[in-house]
Amino acid sequence: MKTMTAKGLSIVMLCAALLCRVSPGGFAAAGAESAALIIAHPEVPRIPARELAELLERKADVVVIDTQAAENYRMWHIPTAVNVPYSVGDDPTEYELLLVELPMDRPVVVYCLCEEGSDSARVALSLRQLGFDPARVKVLEGGLVKWDEAGYPILRTETPE
Repeated sequence: MKTMTAKGLSIVMLCAALLCRVSPGGFAAAGAESAALIIAHPEVPRIPARELAELLERKADVVVIDTQAAENYRMWHIPTAVNVPYSVGDDPTEYELLLVELPMDRPVVVYCLCEEGSDSARVALSLRQLGFDPARVKVLEGGLVKWDEAGYPILRTETPE
């Protein structure tokens, strides 16, 4: 199996960020301080990266879900994250089967690549529909991009260019 180069990873990040900005449904303005940023499904609670990092450092019993495609997950993800890829074109039955296998008695943090949280918010809403406690399901504020920019741990697999 071929892994992606650093340049390829940068292109994936850029494309994902652009897709998040133009994805349909559930968007609201983020606020005056970041007028250009649009947050997907603002009704889903967010958790700051710092707070998640502290939980993981304390080895808290939290489920972290990465919504990237499997190949992107293999390239980089938050340690302990499980991969539940979100794609509108996927078979919803298979997707829901992955979600119902998750423990319902633990806090859940969902993230995607982009700051807006398009895919992660949709997964969080799916978890709610499946009976997960809405107060215990949160989206990582700023996504994987901001997590990485803040210098928090990431598992990476890259090949030289």
